[in-house]
Amino acid sequence: MKKLIWIACLIYCLNGFGHIIIGTVLEPMVHSYGIDYRDGGQLIMNQFLGFLGGVLIAPLIVNSIGRRMTIFIALLSFAISQFVLSFLPNWDVLLITAPLGGAGIGIAETVVAALIIGYFKEKKATTLILAEVFFGVGALVIPIISAILITKGMWNASFTIVAVLTTMTMLLWLFMSFGEFDSILKKQPKIRTVDGEKSVKRRYSRKQIPIVAFGAFFFFMYVGTEMTLPNYLPTILSKTTDLDASSLALSITVFWAAMTVGRVAMTFIIDKIGYTKLFIICCIGQFISLFMFANSTSVAFSFISIFLTGLLMGGIFSIGLLLVNETSSGLEEWTTSLLVAMGGLGGAFLPRVAGELIDRYSITVTLWSLVLCAFILLSLMIVIFYFRNKASKLPGVHVADKQEENPSGAI
Repeated sequence: MKKLIWIACLIYCLNGFGHIIIGTVLEPMVHSYGIDYRDGGQLIMNQFLGFLGGVLIAPLIVNSIGRRMTIFIALLSFAISQFVLSFLPNWDVLLITAPLGGAGIGIAETVVAALIIGYFKEKKATTLILAEVFFGVGALVIPIISAILITKGMWNASFTIVAVLTTMTMLLWLFMSFGEFDSILKKQPKIRTVDGEKSVKRRYSRKQIPIVAFGAFFFFMYVGTEMTLPNYLPTILSKTTDLDASSLALSITVFWAAMTVGRVAMTFIIDKIGYTKLFIICCIGQFISLFMFANSTSVAFSFISIFLTGLLMGGIFSIGLLLVNETSSGLEEWTTSLLVAMGGLGGAFLPRVAGELIDRYSITVTLWSLVLCAFILLSLMIVIFYFRNKASKLPGVHVADKQEENPSGAI
C-alpha cells in the first residue's frame, strides 16, 4: 500500500509541474518564437482544454483497459508532449501537442484520486491531502528550475527535465507490483447476473443526485476562488497598498506556501479530529480570513489574512472529493471526473469574471466578490451535509463521521 501511496504522490507532483510549467517559461518562449502574449495564452488554454477532455474521458478509458494501462497512457501522453515542447518545433505543432499533455495530467489526476477514494481501506483523506502536498511541491519547484535554466539560456530544458521524470515514473508504474492492489489495477471483468445476462449499470439514486450536483457546483466555486485569489493578489494589493513590484509578487508565494504548509499540517490533524470536522473548519475559516482581507487596513494585516486563507483552503479540495464520493460507491471514477471537470471550468471562468470587475469597478467590488464566493462555498457545504445525512439512511450506504481509525495505517 505504501508503494502505491508514494507513486500516487509522485504522479501528483508531476501534475504540479504540468499545470505550471508553460507559464514559468512563457516570457522567453514568446520572445523566442516572435509571438505575442495572446498566442502564449492560447497555448495555455489548449493545454487546459486537453486537461478538461482527459478528466471527462478517464472513466471510459478505465472501463475499457483498466487503471494500470490508463495511467500508463496518461503518463506517456504527458511525457511525449514535454519532449515535443523541449525540441522547439513549429508553433502550430506546439498548439496541437499541448492538449495531449493536458489530457495526460487530467486522466492521471482523476484516476489516481478515484483509486484512493474507492479502494483504500484506511487513511483516505490523509493520502489525498498528502498527494495534494506533492502537487503543491511540484508547482513551487518548477518555477525555480525554470528560473535557473532561463538565466543559462536553456529555458526549453525545463520541458526535458519534466519529460525524463515523467518517463521514469511511467516505467515504475508499469512494472512495479502493488501487492493486493494489482488485481484492482487490471481491467475489471464485466459482472453478469445468475442467468448470464449483463448486469445493469450502476446509476446515481434520487438521493445521491443532489449531493453530486451541489458537490459539482461547490468544486466550480472552490477552484474558481482558488485560482482567482492568488492570480489577482498583486493587482489587488497594488490598488490597496503602496508596495513595490517585488513585494506584490511575494503575496502569491505567501499564499501557495501557506497552502502547502496547511496541507502538511492537516495530514496530522485529520487523525485527531476527523476529516468531516476539518472540512467544516476549513470552509468556515476561509470565509472569515477572506472577510478579514476585504476589511484590511494595513499591509501586515493583509499578508496575515492571505496566509490564513491559504492555510485553511489547503484541505478543502481533497476532503471535498472524499465527502461527495462517500455516498457514490462504485461510481468513484465518474463522480471524481465530474467534480474535477467542474473545478476546471470554475478555474477558467471565475478569474475572467474577476478581471472584468477589476477593469470596470473599484477594487472593493472584487474584494467583496471574493467574500461572496467564500460565503457561497460555506452555504453549499451546509446543503451537501444536509443531503449527505439523508443519503446515509439508504440501505447499504455508509457515511463516515470521522477519519478511519487504524493506528497501524500510518503513512
